[in-house]
Amino acid sequence: MKRLARAAAWAAVICICGCFKVDTDINLGGGSSGGSGSDASGGRPAPSQLPAGDTGNGTIRDIVTRLVGGVTVGAEHGAVFCAYDTLAYPGKPIELAAKVQSASDLKAVAGVTVGLYYGQTLMGQAVTGDDGIARMQWTPPQVGNYDFTARIIAVPDAGLNEFLQVSPAPLLVAAREKNTPFIVIDLDHTVVDSSFFRVLLDGGRPMADSAAVTRRLAKSYSIIYLTHRPDMLTRKSKQWLVRGGYPAGPLLVSQLKDAFDSGAFKTAKLSDVRKAFPGVAVGIGDKLSDAQAYVDNGLTAYLIPHYKDKPKDLRKMAKEVRRLRGRGRLNVVSSWRQIESGVFDRRSYPPAAFADALDRRAKLLEEQKRRDDDDDDDDDDD
Repeated sequence: MKRLARAAAWAAVICICGCFKVDTDINLGGGSSGGSGSDASGGRPAPSQLPAGDTGNGTIRDIVTRLVGGVTVGAEHGAVFCAYDTLAYPGKPIELAAKVQSASDLKAVAGVTVGLYYGQTLMGQAVTGDDGIARMQWTPPQVGNYDFTARIIAVPDAGLNEFLQVSPAPLLVAAREKNTPFIVIDLDHTVVDSSFFRVLLDGGRPMADSAAVTRRLAKSYSIIYLTHRPDMLTRKSKQWLVRGGYPAGPLLVSQLKDAFDSGAFKTAKLSDVRKAFPGVAVGIGDKLSDAQAYVDNGLTAYLIPHYKDKPKDLRKMAKEVRRLRGRGRLNVVSSWRQIESGVFDRRSYPPAAFADALDRRAKLLEEQKRRDDDDDDDDDDD
């Protein structure tokens, strides 16, 4: 009863308008802050623009090809429906947003009425614009995590009635004071020990120790999950984190037009987040571009590089690690336990030491191959 009473009181601060602002003109959720002038397709490339034969590697571009071909992204009853987590200040209005797309072609659907619920209480409602996004404002009363659900409650014509059966989409508002300490964590090849495409097929498996270490980190820091996965994968991503026992934290995603350049997207998003929350202190990811984005935004970075255990790949990764501008804030690690030791015990893992280890491993594999080849030659002589 107390929860419903609080929800009813909060409903008074809901209004249908505006952009999410936290002192600066930024939107820290995944939704575009643009209005009806936004690209109705969300920047989605037409199928004719996708490269022929682009298959097999689990890249964003590969996945888009497969999505258009019908691979599920959590579509239900003809729709792809997601809501955007966001960061906020207590007592400051922010924009909450949810997006509706057609499952057949991923085009935005306008005119759909979306309700925002806290528990079973309707807090407000808004209609999707030409970009498929419904926007409404809400003010968190104090610091905390606020779990909402967005639901499709009306459609513009009978041909879309099936949308009314779509499951509610979760939306987390993480209200924090400005100087709250944060850790930013990537998903793929970081907490998920696989690529995008594997996640689509079976969810992917957790990286060893990632859930346990992340839960420990959450006792000292607020967690932000930052991924360049496009927003259409939001629901699958959040379900995976919950099933894996990862601590609660806003999931900040890209739109499809931003998803082809992880480094550029994350650098820009981190810059925005850090302007609003300068206490963002640590970043964890697998891509060199992630690590550089973290370092360039003043964070201590932990890079878990992903590579094949082959001499050529090992030497290439070693060379690329040495090129990073670490500025004394970059640690290159091979496990989550090393991240735990770095954060809590102040151990350092210099990039040069990791690169040297990769070169040694490459040399060892090459020597082993030469010995194997020599053994084969001796067998042939016999």
